Amino acid sequence: MQAVNRVVFNTIVTYVRAIFTAVVSLYTTRIVLNALGAEDFGLYNVIGGVIVMLSFLNSVMTTSTQRFISHSLGAGKQDLLKKIFANSVITHFLIGIIVLICIELVGVYFLKKKLTINPNRVSAGLFLLHCVALSTFITIISVPYDAVIVAHENMVFIAIVNVIESFLKLAIAVSLTYSHVDKLMLYGFLIMLCTIIIRIIKRVYTKRRYKECDVNLKSEFDKKQIKELSSFAGWQLFGNLAALGRNEGIAIVLNLFFATIVNAAYGVANQLNGQMMFFSESMLSATRPQIMKSEGASDRERTIRLALTANKFAFYLFTFFAVPLFFEMPFILKLWLKSVPTYSVEFCRSIILLTMISQINQGVITAVQAIGKIKNYQMVVGGILLLTIPIGYVFLKNGYPPYSIIIVAFILECISTLFRIFYFNHLTGYPIVSYFKNVILNAFICLLLTLILVLYVKTHLEEGWLSLITILFVSSVSYLFSIYFIGLNDSDRKIVKDLFQSLRNKVGKKGKIY
Repeated sequence: MQAVNRVVFNTIVTYVRAIFTAVVSLYTTRIVLNALGAEDFGLYNVIGGVIVMLSFLNSVMTTSTQRFISHSLGAGKQDLLKKIFANSVITHFLIGIIVLICIELVGVYFLKKKLTINPNRVSAGLFLLHCVALSTFITIISVPYDAVIVAHENMVFIAIVNVIESFLKLAIAVSLTYSHVDKLMLYGFLIMLCTIIIRIIKRVYTKRRYKECDVNLKSEFDKKQIKELSSFAGWQLFGNLAALGRNEGIAIVLNLFFATIVNAAYGVANQLNGQMMFFSESMLSATRPQIMKSEGASDRERTIRLALTANKFAFYLFTFFAVPLFFEMPFILKLWLKSVPTYSVEFCRSIILLTMISQINQGVITAVQAIGKIKNYQMVVGGILLLTIPIGYVFLKNGYPPYSIIIVAFILECISTLFRIFYFNHLTGYPIVSYFKNVILNAFICLLLTLILVLYVKTHLEEGWLSLITILFVSSVSYLFSIYFIGLNDSDRKIVKDLFQSLRNKVGKKGKIY
């Protein structure tokens, strides 16, 4: 399958998957919130919030192994694949053990000494913590298998597994409503069991489908390869854990100043944001292997071009859904949840702004990973993200509202974005001025024009179905028009036309009768 056709096919598959899993996941969250109650749901998001982030951790950590596998595929070095995979399995097992120990030690300390929890729920919290630790370990050791699947661009299997996982989690949520045991403990255990089942499915499939996965770890053991993989994976993990630490650190800091009901609002915001990111993440999952393979084939020009295009499309895809959601948030939350936790609207809107900024450089992040020089990058970006915790603590200590810590995170994300742009220039030589002009300026002009129009319409409508439908229509039409004629250059528009033409040809061929 040609590269363009493969991207088209994979994009379609991932979007269908994203829409389906988003709908199921949002409904699942509603059931879980009602089954656990606001207090236990808040406790789950303090302790078990790591589980919510596991899909993110898994997706991003996969790039460490994927980078080496894609490089080998791009360079045509088939003989290296088995060695890379085998040593990646060993590396991620060691990383998993370290993370498991850290979660247990730090988690137990915070649970018993620092967190504001009803004394009657401490035992349930400890059990949940152990389930989270094991789930995280299983997720980390699954990374090499995910990397192989992604490197081979097998988005159909990924979609099938995601659908199975969504149904399992929905079944877990429904089971809570009929359970007479401790629902929080049961939920933590079943989510852990779900993680194990998905791990087994991936392991069996990859071993049968891809030759490089059927290996003898002892015979393929290579200290030099492990050192190279460990260095890359270690710094990749540092960056991932910094982002994860920021998000979970926010939950812990909020719990130090407020009751678990505020954590419930933060949890709702994270759930909603996670589903919105599916759409941009779907596009990125289809383009990342191509960026990696381009760099592996020493085609730096194509690497840069794909990275810049991915930046714009990730931003457009996220904000396309974020704009109407931002304006209609109170009404949407009422439709979604029977009981909306206090501060949910403010948290949801703040996190949308935070994520919007991060989307503008997703392609650059992948390009940096593909090039491989990530040590200084991860140290600086990870350090900036973690500053959210101490600075946010100071703001909350001085009486600012709970969501002010998300505003702090937003400002620091803007700073890290600037660093990413300068680091991209350092690695590739792509002009900073061109980046601001061709990516950031065009993107925000399109967004600003849409925001002005939507804000004008919103001021003439009252909250309700009419407002929601009108805002959706006005936002969608105006934003698509602005993106196509202002936000995209000739090369981007050609990509869009080729995608639609390729899709039309595929549909046309399937519609013929032979």
